[in-house]
Amino acid sequence: MQTKTSSTLLSIGIAGVQLFDIIIHVATNQLEPIRVASNVLILLWLGIVASGRIKAQFTGVTGALLGGYLGLNLFFLATAGLTNPEQGDAPRIMLFVLIILTLALSAWLAASSHKQR
Repeated sequence: MQTKTSSTLLSIGIAGVQLFDIIIHVATNQLEPIRVASNVLILLWLGIVASGRIKAQFTGVTGALLGGYLGLNLFFLATAGLTNPEQGDAPRIMLFVLIILTLALSAWLAASSHKQR
C-alpha cells in the first residue's frame, strides 16, 4: 500500500527527471522541442494528479499522457536517429535512461495509486 508521502516522493522524483532532462538540453545548447514537449506532458500529468482532478492510477488521461510522452520520444528517435551528431554520433544513452526511468517511476506511481482505491 502506498502512502501519501511515498506518492509525493515518487511525483517529485518524476518531476525532477523531467526538469533535469530540460536543463541538460538548455545547458548544452541542444534544446529539442519534441523532447521538451514530452517532458511537459509528464509535468502536466503530475500537475493534474496533484490538483486532485484525477488519481495517478491508470485511466484514460494517465494512459494518454504517458502514451504521448513515449510517442513523442519515439518520434524524436525516428526523426533524429539513435545517435547524437552533436556528440560525435554517440548513442543517445541518456535519452534511453531518462525515458525508462520516467516510465518506470510513472508506472509505479500509477499502479500503487490504483491499490489505494
